Amino acid sequence: RMAIHGLNISMAVFTGLCAYGLLLYYEGGADAAKATTLLTTLSYLAGIIACIAGIGFFGVQLDRRKAEERREEEARQAVEAARKGRRKPVKGA
Repeated sequence: RMAIHGLNISMAVFTGLCAYGLLLYYEGGADAAKATTLLTTLSYLAGIIACIAGIGFFGVQLDRRKAEERREEEARQAVEAARKGRRKPVKGA
């Protein structure tokens, strides 16, 4: 559950930062880019890198969780099939 929420939050923040950057660029163009300080640029860069790392980390966690659930389901089905295979059919009289 944490993987799903973390992935969603990372993607939302990343999308927001990208949208803000695009709006800033289209609003002021190169002048807006030149007006930002180095600290502001580095903080945006750090935020974007953190979001990409979060998407990767939580995506892997979610994939592992789904793989575990799939293996558990396959094991349950195999046990169920083996149990059904041991039963002898009822013969009609």
